[in-house]
Amino acid sequence: MQQDFWLERWQKGETGFHQEQLNPYLAHFYGDKGAPLEKRQALKVFVPLCGKSVDMLWLAQNGYQVLGNECSEIAVKAFFETHDLEYQIIKEPLFNRYVSAAKQAQASIEIVQGDFFDLVTDDLKGVTDIYDRASMIALPDAMRIDYFKKMVELQAEGMRTLLITLTYPQQEMSGPPFSVTEEELNKLYSEKFKIDKLLGKDILADEPRFQQRGLSALYETAYKLTRQ
Repeated sequence: MQQDFWLERWQKGETGFHQEQLNPYLAHFYGDKGAPLEKRQALKVFVPLCGKSVDMLWLAQNGYQVLGNECSEIAVKAFFETHDLEYQIIKEPLFNRYVSAAKQAQASIEIVQGDFFDLVTDDLKGVTDIYDRASMIALPDAMRIDYFKKMVELQAEGMRTLLITLTYPQQEMSGPPFSVTEEELNKLYSEKFKIDKLLGKDILADEPRFQQRGLSALYETAYKLTRQ
C-alpha cells in the first residue's frame, strides 16, 4: 500500500496489524538459535516498516543493535514512549532519525522515520541481518516487486534475512496482509539470494479474526534469505 494508507491507519488508530507479543520465530532464531550473547553486539538488525513493534525492544535487550524504518511519526514516538526510552531526533533532508540512549535497552535502537523507498545503502551501514515479519506481506503484488528491487539494492553480499510470510487464497480476502506464495518468493529471490525454508505451519485455527474475514486456509512460513 502507498505510504498515505499507513499514515492514515496510524492517525486513526486502526492498527490491528500491531502485535503486542514477541514474535516466536524471532525469539527462536535470534534467541535460542541465535549467536552467543557476547557476539551479538557486532550484529545489527534492520526492521523495515517496523511500526512500534515490541520485537525491536527484545532484540536490543538481547544484545543486538537495531535499526528500524517507519513512515509514521506517531508510531515511532509511540515505540519510544511506550517503553520509557529516552531518545534524540536528528533531522535530515529525507528522514528524521530517532536514536535511543543505548544504556536503557542494553544496545542501540535507531528508527529512521520516512519513506522506505528513499533509503540508500549508506542508511544501512553496518547492518548484518534483516527481520521482515510484516513488510512484504503488507504490500500488494506490484509493490512487492518494487520492494524486492529496493532490498536487492540495499543489501550487501552475505546479509541475512528472517522473512515471515502468510499464504492463503487471495480471492477470499483483500489485504493487507497479502498472500505471498512460496512460488512467488522463489521467482523473486532465487537469482540473488540463497533461500532456506526454515519451517511453516497452519495457523488458521489460532486466528479467529481471519476466519471472520472469510479465510478457509492460512499458512505461515519462515524463511532465511542470504544475499549472494
